[in-house]
Amino acid sequence: MILGAAALCIAAGIAGAQPPFQVQQLQSSQQRDQLQGGASQAQTGESVPALYPGEEKDTGKQVLLGPVMRPQWQWVNVSLDSQYLYTSNALLDDGNKKSAGLLISSVEADLNAPPVTLGPGQLFTQLGYQYQWFNYGLGGANLHTLDFDAATLHADALYQLPDQYEIDASLEYTRLLSEANNYDEVYRELVPTLGLAKSFQLQSNLQLGVDYSADYRITGEPPFQSQSRSANNRTDQSLALTLNWQVAPKVILRPFYRFQYSYYPNYYADHSRTDYLNTVGLSASYCFNSWSSIRIFIDYEILDTNSQIIPDYHKLDAGGGVAAEFKF
Repeated sequence: MILGAAALCIAAGIAGAQPPFQVQQLQSSQQRDQLQGGASQAQTGESVPALYPGEEKDTGKQVLLGPVMRPQWQWVNVSLDSQYLYTSNALLDDGNKKSAGLLISSVEADLNAPPVTLGPGQLFTQLGYQYQWFNYGLGGANLHTLDFDAATLHADALYQLPDQYEIDASLEYTRLLSEANNYDEVYRELVPTLGLAKSFQLQSNLQLGVDYSADYRITGEPPFQSQSRSANNRTDQSLALTLNWQVAPKVILRPFYRFQYSYYPNYYADHSRTDYLNTVGLSASYCFNSWSSIRIFIDYEILDTNSQIIPDYHKLDAGGGVAAEFKF
């Protein structure tokens, strides 16, 4: 949701001149818009496709008499994003609830390779780096000691198939750095992920996206003293349902529901841990043009866990943000 609004703006900009079925599922359109690029030049003398069967028998072979612009591949994608939100449970603990403001700022740069035709589909690949700042206590409880930065290096592949199927895979390495402790590393993880997505066109301006993903998180920081450094290792499996509704050429509403199952095989004192996370929410984006947008959002999250150490929690988040995306 943080970086997806700019990608949806591109789809909405196309839809302003074409039928509204150009609206895409958020995650799919974000991947597609970042990985796909723009315009090369067709050369003089290239063949022109026939306008109707048998045209060449009437007119002979048709060729270009001059150069014509066609989309040129754009190798670099730079995204900027800033959002402010209110969270009702910043400590993720129903027994010690503290509401706070949270400012999340992000910058990301990606290198996109041209697509490769592979069997019935196309394969897109990307290598990128993202840096984020999480600053608490800007309103509500003073929780500046929780402030941290996140640095992520990622490699992604997206395989587009007919009938709006997509298979995606990624490998991410993330480090969390504490701002209160001279940017010391407090957590790190290596995460391979595999996902499958399918889109269904319900109406000309309404699309349902179904997205399943599974990952395994290989961590390097113990959650408790004298515990294994791999105690936070876990597998996540999630299923997300998303409605993308283009209510106007520049306005997109996106209600969603997401269920996530997490399993820690050796969390604490040789005991496993199982989490069930349910999230429901709604976002609304207004696109100024193909590269900039604003948004508002609200979501509610519930965690149920069998852990004796980590509590269950309920959390409401609401806020807004701005996004910009540049391609070269």
